[in-house]
Amino acid sequence: MSRHRRSGSAGSQDSRRSSSHTAGNAKDAKTSKDTEFYTECRAAYIAIVGNPQDGITSKDQLAQVLQQTGRNPSQKTLGKHWTSQTKKMTYDDVCAVMREIQPTTSEELMKAFKKMDINGDGFITHNELAKVLTQRGEKMTEEEVKSMIAEADEDGDKKLNYKEFCQMLMNTSEKCKKKTSERMERKDRKQRKNRQDSIDKPMSSKKDGISPRPAKRDTIIINLQPVSSIAAKVTEPRNLKSWHHTQSKGCFHLDEDNLLISHQYVLELSTATALWLTVKPLHLKPESGGKPSPDISVYLSRQNDEAIVGELVTYTHMKNQQKYCAHRELKAGSYRLIPMTSGCRFKPREKHHSTKGQLTQKESDTYVLTKQFKNALTDIFEIVDLDSNGTLSRDEFNLFQLHTSGEPVDDDAWEVVEENFELKKGELTRKGFMDLNQMEANDVEGDTDDLWVTLHSMGFNNRLELDQACPFIVDLYTDKCKAHVRALPLQKGGVTLEKAVCAAIMSAGEPTKVKGSKEVALHTQTTDARVSIAVENQGSSNISVQLNCSRSTNCTSNRPDLMYTVNVPARAVAVGQHLMPQDETRDWTVKCAESLVS
Repeated sequence: MSRHRRSGSAGSQDSRRSSSHTAGNAKDAKTSKDTEFYTECRAAYIAIVGNPQDGITSKDQLAQVLQQTGRNPSQKTLGKHWTSQTKKMTYDDVCAVMREIQPTTSEELMKAFKKMDINGDGFITHNELAKVLTQRGEKMTEEEVKSMIAEADEDGDKKLNYKEFCQMLMNTSEKCKKKTSERMERKDRKQRKNRQDSIDKPMSSKKDGISPRPAKRDTIIINLQPVSSIAAKVTEPRNLKSWHHTQSKGCFHLDEDNLLISHQYVLELSTATALWLTVKPLHLKPESGGKPSPDISVYLSRQNDEAIVGELVTYTHMKNQQKYCAHRELKAGSYRLIPMTSGCRFKPREKHHSTKGQLTQKESDTYVLTKQFKNALTDIFEIVDLDSNGTLSRDEFNLFQLHTSGEPVDDDAWEVVEENFELKKGELTRKGFMDLNQMEANDVEGDTDDLWVTLHSMGFNNRLELDQACPFIVDLYTDKCKAHVRALPLQKGGVTLEKAVCAAIMSAGEPTKVKGSKEVALHTQTTDARVSIAVENQGSSNISVQLNCSRSTNCTSNRPDLMYTVNVPARAVAVGQHLMPQDETRDWTVKCAESLVS
């Protein structure tokens, strides 16, 4: 039996899953706190500076930004961050300062209270307080001060005691945060609404009898805030826990031509139902800080009895942290689920490391698997175990064999598995999977060539690092009936996926005509984490359009270069570029100028 594969130690798997679950909860909490932190930072920065791309140029500006977030640093503390050598601070610099300086504590509030309470009688008069509030931070008007003090003065004695003082400052801090957040949201809405105003228009004005040439501008200009600071814009259905739940794993790989392939799924619904669909990356190891995950979407199209895929029904376009979500009412019938990653962050490796890791070592008369190889096999088992039940069914094992060796698991091959390796309820256990590899290593007397074929097929490099595979998890919730999901062999998305992606982009808004042609248009789709551009050719001849996105900032593309020429057949639509931020903690801007290519 040629190359049937793998697994990890069964005894340690439950503890590993438990610890990974705890770690996952901790990470989700951390991600939520980080999102809240960056939202607060950006709102405060915009309130004082106006634009995150502009820098802070004085210590006073730094103090004002910090005060917007409930921080009241002393001059000594400010001096640590703004020294005599400091000329300018960027948005990222200020975020780092905010990380270090914590919001004002009750002890610090008491010090501030005593400083204002000049006569030491335990009260602060309105005039004393008004002087401070109208001269520091984001200066308030006299009317705003009177209103705020009146609201805080619970006993109406026209003085503030310590309790009233603290309550007033806390309420003021929250109001400032809310005010700056609303200002930021208004600015973002205005930018989205007016982005079409950036379209290049011919200049018709004349001066001194001369008609000036049109200015060369970007047709598309989209300013976007940091992905990490965007709050979730979608919530799951309230009664989701009572819905039917079906889950399946999947994985993106690169084939021999460096083209993306992945699992697809057939979804069968016996009756009309609401569907809540989510997809997210599957992290086999704790995430290394700073490296954002690849984007993942799932496109759902209707499928007929002959398995011919039809029009796009919905897709996961709403983002909630690392999940991409969709909510839709579906009719009974058959559907195809097609996963997609744009390729902005999941790309072919530049080169293989020349030195290979050790897979086996000889002990007495046998060859045993190294710890590093066992760890890789454990990851492979997790990827191949699509239903996450801890064992491999014949179908799952068959999909694995087709991908790594091109050979299906026929009856004879599966009989060998049943007779020689541990099964549970007719499925191969983790121990059985590992023993199978151990047997193969001994059969070939330590020759690891076939083992390396499997590892490379599954996305491992010569250092046994998983760098050419992107596993994910698809969750489906249905309220009226159980969804039946069947995974298909790894395959390219092809024309079917291209049509679905183009349909999604075209549904996002009105097209923009390409300069120089009435028959060519650009379609742009903007989500929290990705901008996609498609080119529509309504003419009867094939055309080529260059999309020059080289003036974009903090952007990475699915193409080899930010300047890319897309060829579009007659009466067709083609994806031009997908763009994502390189650093999700920073603002990013997409600028695209298009031109027809002869």
